[in-house]
Amino acid sequence: MKRSYKLSRIIIYAAVLIMLCSVKVQAAPGSAPGTVFPVRTSEYAQSYVSTQQVCLNGINFIVDTYHDRILYNDSANIGSNLFSWKVMASDFNKPHSITSDGMIYLVTDTDNNRVATYTRLPSGEFIELQSFANVGIRPHYCEYDASTQSFYVWSSYTGEMYIYKRTQGTYMVTLSAVKKVDALFGLYTRSFTIDGNNIILTSQGAGGIVVVNKRTFKLVGAYPVPDQMGGVVQVAHVGGHYYLTTSSDRAGNMNMAATYRSTSLAGFMSLTTCEDVTARLGGVTGMQVPYYITNCGGLYYVRFTGLASGYPDKGCIFTEDAYGNIVVYSVWP
Repeated sequence: MKRSYKLSRIIIYAAVLIMLCSVKVQAAPGSAPGTVFPVRTSEYAQSYVSTQQVCLNGINFIVDTYHDRILYNDSANIGSNLFSWKVMASDFNKPHSITSDGMIYLVTDTDNNRVATYTRLPSGEFIELQSFANVGIRPHYCEYDASTQSFYVWSSYTGEMYIYKRTQGTYMVTLSAVKKVDALFGLYTRSFTIDGNNIILTSQGAGGIVVVNKRTFKLVGAYPVPDQMGGVVQVAHVGGHYYLTTSSDRAGNMNMAATYRSTSLAGFMSLTTCEDVTARLGGVTGMQVPYYITNCGGLYYVRFTGLASGYPDKGCIFTEDAYGNIVVYSVWP
């Protein structure tokens, strides 16, 4: 059994190296393609501005942005601190998001303006596969869309969506298209959510929510939000509601950080047609900044960061029942 295990590891590792040697990738900051990251546990008990928590392929991940690393945990028991978590990779400069197609993992290395891909060896280590430089300006968010078999990556200042595809039967990813939303050029836009045939873009620079068609990238709708909610981060469709996270008001005051929900996107255009649900998700309005909300097989993961208040980061896993009630599965740590 041990001999078979070692042989399979060698075969997979060799296949990855052959792919790397035969494919020309763009140079970018980082450890470089082919780097294997030894399995090691976190040296910190807490994350420092963690923008995303997500479950991919049965593995829990935390994007620990200000520690320049991504953590993972194979166990369903995620513990009371990060000392039981392992470091997937730490060759980043303020990473913000991670996604996967089931075979490779794609990461937005935000302040290096790059995207990098990884896979996991049978022995547990992650290996960097490819590195793509000059992905717009500060690519914040990525999402894998199974219906188009594509990775979508958003450049937060150029109004551009970079779309990557993996060549079937290989580990190789190539850039297939760059789509532009001209109305968002130069306007700080931190995230998007693929919602059926549309993409919901959440733009602090534009002062609200912009919706485009997923195929054509033509404008479908725009929903300005009140000044109090102006630092919008993300909108996610959960059950019968849309949930919106905001890091501040329009002037940047983080005391306004909160999570709201509404039955429609238009509901966020007024404070009277949406509700503050921060406390119901385990956060503290004005003290903890909610960031990305990620759909993980019908459960939704959101991170709260305490950068401006001294509160610790925490994560919440929740969903809605058939009656629209918020059901919280865990608030951690």
